[in-house]
Amino acid sequence: MDNRSARPDRVRRRLLAALAGAGLGAALPNARAASATSAWQSTFAPFDGPLGGSLGGGFDGSLECPALPVEGRLPDGLSGTLYRNGPARMRLGATRYHHWFDGDGMVQRFSLEAGRIAHRGVLLRTPKLIEEEAAGRFLYPSFGTAIAPALPVLRPDTINVANINVMTLAEGRELYALWEGGSALELDPETLGAKGFKKWSPETAGAPFCAHPRIEPDGGVWAFGYVPGSGHLLVYQLSALGALRRQAFIELPQADMVHDFAVTEHYLVFLLMPLVYESQATYAGSFASHFRWDAKAPLVVAVLDKSDLSVRRFELPADGLFHIGNAWEERGVIRLGYVSQPEILTVIQGRGLDAPYAADPGATTRWKEIEVDLAAGRVRSVATGIERVEFPRFDTRLTGRTSPLTVLLERSPAMPAAIDGHDSVLAVRAGGCQRFRYGANWIAEEHLFVPDRSSTHPEAGFLLGTAYDWQAERTALSIFDARHVDGGPVARVLLPYGLPLGLHGQFVAKT
Repeated sequence: MDNRSARPDRVRRRLLAALAGAGLGAALPNARAASATSAWQSTFAPFDGPLGGSLGGGFDGSLECPALPVEGRLPDGLSGTLYRNGPARMRLGATRYHHWFDGDGMVQRFSLEAGRIAHRGVLLRTPKLIEEEAAGRFLYPSFGTAIAPALPVLRPDTINVANINVMTLAEGRELYALWEGGSALELDPETLGAKGFKKWSPETAGAPFCAHPRIEPDGGVWAFGYVPGSGHLLVYQLSALGALRRQAFIELPQADMVHDFAVTEHYLVFLLMPLVYESQATYAGSFASHFRWDAKAPLVVAVLDKSDLSVRRFELPADGLFHIGNAWEERGVIRLGYVSQPEILTVIQGRGLDAPYAADPGATTRWKEIEVDLAAGRVRSVATGIERVEFPRFDTRLTGRTSPLTVLLERSPAMPAAIDGHDSVLAVRAGGCQRFRYGANWIAEEHLFVPDRSSTHPEAGFLLGTAYDWQAERTALSIFDARHVDGGPVARVLLPYGLPLGLHGQFVAKT
């Protein structure tokens, strides 16, 4: 609908009403009207099984809506492409994955241009998917699910599902689907078709490449890879065009699982938790089952100097984490934020689709800030009082620089305990927080900050994020004014189908 002449507050009221109730529109004819206890299963069920047919009658590997009706008005300063990635297919033959991180990757693309939004989603045809599709069953052990009988894994990319994040280079002309146990998978930015695993150098062919590379304001990229049990990290430095500038193998004990890191103007910062990988442990044959928690070890803050990659080590009380926000230097002090998740061992070994991994999945997560005083050789952790959160994002134009805004997902007390996830988006600034709760029946996914290119105000921009209505089994993409998040979305599209609950994404502005 076209609301160009409508008052902004009236548009917001209409969108809030739509989010709150039946204004979502009718569900698909074959929708099962999932309950809270089956919400997680419902998001993946349409993508299970061998490829063929169309959604609802056998998924053929792709979805497409060339034109979605926009509720509200797409802002003038917002034009480009939102890519998102996450696990999708959870069942093949008689075997079903039970862990969220296991499924074959599926990349979503939302194209925003000239007041219109289109969607395309593609299940990634990795070598693993092609081989298992031909066999009619899962063949290899996964992150959290044991497979029996299983074939031996001869190299990491044998089981690379490319299902965590995406990375864009060369102003969006190159697109990669990222895992973290193996190579980056190059994709066609338009069709989303897989083009093959990227080899940054002959020495690093097939080596792990992280799910959270950091792209600096000049377009240069820092990334890393970890090999559990090796006591080392592989560090990559790439140009804005993807050329390898530097690679180094750094001795760094306690780096058995490193999902994220941060960069400042002069340093790389890793938070190394006391999660120990035991390759010879007699556990079930999944990757996650080989970890144990060393409660006597600290959380190590490793600061690497960009000039020579020398390491300085600091220690904090033991803590777990997946995600880190932005970091910057301020008069000799490095400041950064991260989501504390002390129950991370429970999360990685039991984040199932059949039941929540804890009675209250979001209760123990906290947004913490760390200050590293390099001159004094001290580090301290600062509590913020912000709890039940995950998936931090910020204005990536300010990577490694002071940034006033952190965007988080928040779990409200009203969210059913049977559902693992979040239902609110939270904008955190020094002056306080703004939040928007999607309401009953919704699971919110990561929200990104995108600058408003029509404004000169440094904080002008939008939050873009998807959310899944588990009762109607449909996904919505919402757009917020980043300075007025609590006012609700200014525009939204509702897909005629639900998408599998994903992990991370990136936005590429139209040039």
